[in-house]
Amino acid sequence: MTTLRFTVEDLLRVRFAPEPAPLIETGLALAVLRAGSPDPSLARWRTTTTHRLSARAGSSAGRMLGLLRPDGLGPTFLDPPVADLGEALDRVAATGRRQAAAELARLWHGHRRPATGAWTAAVESHDASAWRELTRSLAESRRALLDPWWQRLREGYAADVAWRGRVLQEQGLRAMLAGLVPGATWSGADLLLPGRRPATVPLDGGGLTLMPSLLWRGVPLRVRHPDGSLLLVYSALTPLPMVPAPDGPSADRLAALLGATRAHALHVLSDAHTTTGLAHALGVSPASASSHAKTLRAAGLIATVRDGKQVRHTCTPLGRLLLAGATA
Repeated sequence: MTTLRFTVEDLLRVRFAPEPAPLIETGLALAVLRAGSPDPSLARWRTTTTHRLSARAGSSAGRMLGLLRPDGLGPTFLDPPVADLGEALDRVAATGRRQAAAELARLWHGHRRPATGAWTAAVESHDASAWRELTRSLAESRRALLDPWWQRLREGYAADVAWRGRVLQEQGLRAMLAGLVPGATWSGADLLLPGRRPATVPLDGGGLTLMPSLLWRGVPLRVRHPDGSLLLVYSALTPLPMVPAPDGPSADRLAALLGATRAHALHVLSDAHTTTGLAHALGVSPASASSHAKTLRAAGLIATVRDGKQVRHTCTPLGRLLLAGATA
């Protein structure tokens, strides 16, 4: 569990980053390639991209994978949280030897490290030529992995931010922050988030910058933003928008926010259904239907009540407002 410790000043300085950060998304795309993802919506993209990169010996993305742990995490100097690609690459190039060594040591602490290739070893020794190649490889990886999808990534990002704004309007800041991540809860002025290991992070008046990612499906990631706030990268409600949305403008709007299957589920749950009934309506397994219901419930869009040995799911008032807006 990760504890974010807010002061009044921090609560006054909660904001969303205006757009995705290209190198953060590139790093997360590389993480999906390296370690996979629990989200089936990413499976086709990962398979296609892996095959494409396999056909290109010595590809830039292939080189970059050597800097990541088997679980997909890499040193934070690879993905500065800025929206301009040129500025982000300049920040990578300006990483000092001591900072790079410290981040790599922290990354591999407690993890068994495999043998490294010559280029990876040169990067770690801060060889000037290797670092020039590193920035080129990052730029090429961004183009190869994300350029075909960047506009759709931005649209999905904007849809998630718009939805969180609606939750803020309807339910307040407390509910909006607790709804960012399934399992998040408040304890006084502390926001408790799922995490790999226990950690307490005082915000100390710097505030919190939120950045949804359509690629990341793990626990929230945190890093210091250049403005001094804590940047929290969380898993957006929207799946990676590389899967075509259903036809029609209304369906497009709702599917861009929730994904096609969850949008369909929300429509279905305008009337109460059991998990089995929802699975039948969606054409998926009960386990998959339960997972979709869990996500919608965490966002405050549906409520679940026990009815004897079964549970029934139905839209909340907020869910009905969203459905009404999609068809307006």
